[in-house]
Amino acid sequence: MLTHKDISEVTTYDSSFCSYKTKRKSYLTTHMLIHKDASEITTYDCSFCFYKTKRKIYLTKHMLIHKDDSEITTYDCNASEITTYGCSFCSYKAKRKSQLTDHMLTHKDISEVTTYDCSFCSYKTKRKSYLTTHMLIHKDASEITTYDCSFCFYKTKRKIYLTKHMLIHKDASEITTYDCSETKKLFNQTHANSQRCFRNNNL
Repeated sequence: MLTHKDISEVTTYDSSFCSYKTKRKSYLTTHMLIHKDASEITTYDCSFCFYKTKRKIYLTKHMLIHKDDSEITTYDCNASEITTYGCSFCSYKAKRKSQLTDHMLTHKDISEVTTYDCSFCSYKTKRKSYLTTHMLIHKDASEITTYDCSFCFYKTKRKIYLTKHMLIHKDASEITTYDCSETKKLFNQTHANSQRCFRNNNL
């Protein structure tokens, strides 16, 4: 629920070395690593190769590459067991009924649906979330909650953009990739969770 609260409404964890602040203690712990000398940081080293990391969970994932497939417990995903909601006008299908309801708006004229209107300009939309995003352009930068990277100076107004950005701070061996049948390429979790990827893999 912290993501739905303004930073002024919650207890924040502040860096004692810079202006960074966050709603989560774990994020501050990770951030503080950038203020330490490499010799002061505990690293987790692989006993089979030269790989090392600051995060124990990353080492656990890395160690899988040194195991034979027969030694690894795998969990199979059966997408056919997922209930999908199909559009009666096109080939679109979704995992959630709410997503289908949202999609159905694309088949209706704007005069047929409830619209969300901006109180500052003539902008109007069929989706409340679009209006929320639009309203940011009418706010002063100091009034907008931003999502800050704990490793560099990147910041964004959208949480999903920060999630994508954080991938650049990970080693390729730390990122789980998925094979998308639409393009025959490997993608990360963000793409794998997308409606477009799900839709094209399950038509």
